[in-house]
Amino acid sequence: MAVAPPPAARAPGPRSAGTRLDERAYRTDVPMPGARSGLLLFVLFAVVYFVIGYRVTIDGHVVVFDALNRLTNAYLVWWNDPPKLAAIGFLFPPLTTLALLPLTVVKPVATSLVALPLATALAAAGAMVWLDRALARCEMPALLRLPLLAAFGLNPLWVFYAGNGMSEALYLALLAVTLYAFVSWYETSEPRYLFAAGFAIALLVMTRYSFGFWAAVMALLIGIALHRRRAGPNEIEGSVVAFAAPVVYALAIWILFNGLIVGDPLGWVLDQDNSTLAVNSSGVDVAGTLGVEQVSERLLELNVAVFPLAFVVVPGLVIAFVTQRNDMALWLASFLVLGIVVMGAHALLSDDESLLTLRDAMPMALTALVGAAWIYRSANGLRTIVWLATFALLPVNLFTAWDGMRNYPFQSLEQAFTRTVFTGDSQEGTSSRGGFTVGIDPEAQMAEYVKENVTARRAILTDNAQTFGVMLLSGRPSLFFDRIDEGDGEWKGAPRRSVGRGALRDGGHRPALGRPGAAALSRPGGRDRAGDDRRRADQPLRAGAGRRAPAAGRGMSRETAAPVGSVDATMSTDPSASIGARVEEILASARDAAEALQREVEAEAARRAAEVRLAAEEDARRIRAEAEQAARAHLEDAARRVQAFADARVRRIAELTDALTAAAETLPERLAEAAQVRRQVDELIVALGAAAEQAAREAARPPIRLPRVAEPGEDTDPGAA
Repeated sequence: MAVAPPPAARAPGPRSAGTRLDERAYRTDVPMPGARSGLLLFVLFAVVYFVIGYRVTIDGHVVVFDALNRLTNAYLVWWNDPPKLAAIGFLFPPLTTLALLPLTVVKPVATSLVALPLATALAAAGAMVWLDRALARCEMPALLRLPLLAAFGLNPLWVFYAGNGMSEALYLALLAVTLYAFVSWYETSEPRYLFAAGFAIALLVMTRYSFGFWAAVMALLIGIALHRRRAGPNEIEGSVVAFAAPVVYALAIWILFNGLIVGDPLGWVLDQDNSTLAVNSSGVDVAGTLGVEQVSERLLELNVAVFPLAFVVVPGLVIAFVTQRNDMALWLASFLVLGIVVMGAHALLSDDESLLTLRDAMPMALTALVGAAWIYRSANGLRTIVWLATFALLPVNLFTAWDGMRNYPFQSLEQAFTRTVFTGDSQEGTSSRGGFTVGIDPEAQMAEYVKENVTARRAILTDNAQTFGVMLLSGRPSLFFDRIDEGDGEWKGAPRRSVGRGALRDGGHRPALGRPGAAALSRPGGRDRAGDDRRRADQPLRAGAGRRAPAAGRGMSRETAAPVGSVDATMSTDPSASIGARVEEILASARDAAEALQREVEAEAARRAAEVRLAAEEDARRIRAEAEQAARAHLEDAARRVQAFADARVRRIAELTDALTAAAETLPERLAEAAQVRRQVDELIVALGAAAEQAAREAARPPIRLPRVAEPGEDTDPGAA
């Protein structure tokens, strides 16, 4: 029986494409990076970022408390009692915490804080992979892409956020995916890239709310571009809907969850300014009315420090649009300008200069690099010049970013990072610009104390917004009864009794707070963050924070702003006790509270004195260095002037000496000439005398006696004559 041959495989047909936006045909001579090269690039950057992040975060104790808070929330999703997804909170964009969930499944990875550098190293490495693909889509070959990627990826600000556990690395990775998909759709007109851009920016909005403005502008530009290219109304509507639908659905689901769980569907939008300081920050004093001029100066400072490439990219993109009618050039320039405007408008509307942080400018740095690549793609005859200019500015950005991390006032431990990299020392207990106290030793000491002394379930009543570090480092959240467990209502109504700086639920084991390190449960100088579920996701600083709050700000009491050891709010009652026992109990509690308060005041005074001393020593060293430098410069200038004056005098003396020497050499000749002239005069006088005598004799007159010229040394007295 004959067997029919299998049907021949059909070659894949061309992908569907919509209205072409780019008037120039897409060139395929520059291949896109393959899976192997992408994996190699990912592993290389991930290893570099993780090693540096581990060295800075784990060994150097440069822990950003916003990242620590998110990691604690992710840890509570799995290991709290009871575990619940609502532990992620409802003010931070949800993906900033959800991205940490896979790493918190394994307890040691979370409690050792290794999850912080690991999560951001993976995200930042992914951003570099997609950035590489975006540059390749702009027809830049691999040999030209790799130097730019290296210069961009080793920027110190990028490296810091690639290893500190913050959400910047995640949203920058999603931004790289969004820009790659958007550029690919413009180049190829394939709808799949438009769908990818829509899904990527939907995730981006769920990581950072301000990118909702970017999504709205992108949707508007898509419709305008298709209309300019005379696309049909169905295609325009379908393209805009395909791009915007993921964003709308993501926001709708988030609003629904906020309404069902929190009871406030739009609280995540309306309460963005009702935030407080990070737990380890005393803040920067930015009191006063914020003006447009002041915001403009700060934005210019951020532009120079974080994305100086934009100074040439934005004009280049505008020129490309004007000369080539290049829509993508205008779009990328619009994204850069939009990012700057959103930052400035947010600060102005909030009247808070501290919102203009270094990390908020990082999206413009990535967009500027993609914009430079698009200029390279559009400038056919000037590609070498464009690439050289880009490659020259990226290394300059290394130095401007380093200087900004050291000196810019509004930051999140960037200065501590530079000290760690420069010295290699742990920064535990030091200060960093922005009013931050670096390190987690107080939290680690209290976590060890809790593990050794507390065994009962939910024995410690605490505010997870204040003591998240202790809860995570202890690894046993079941020992704590916090807001997340049963909600604010149950938490506020729980019975409690005072233990100095904390509170134990009735039946819990009471620790001996006299033990060294026990009082570390609350960091002195911390600010109340009881409403952390209503705290801005990307703000470590707030206006008017130049004054420290009471030290109970991080205490585990019912009301975090209440006085330490409050008796009337936390004393348990015993109806059967006698009046005397009751009085003794009150007096004992009062004495304990007074002793605890005295210890706290002494510790705070000692710590503050140490901070003032360290600050004074640092200022003295700086002033001394500046004075020494100025003195050296003054001495060098004086030495130069003295040397110049001495050289001029020496030259003048040499000239006079030469003139005198020359005159002395000609003096004998002049004397000889004078003697000869004198002899001639004498001879003439003698001849005249003889002639006069001869004439007198001839005229029979007495001879005329001419005066005789005296010889040198001869007496010429007339009487003697």
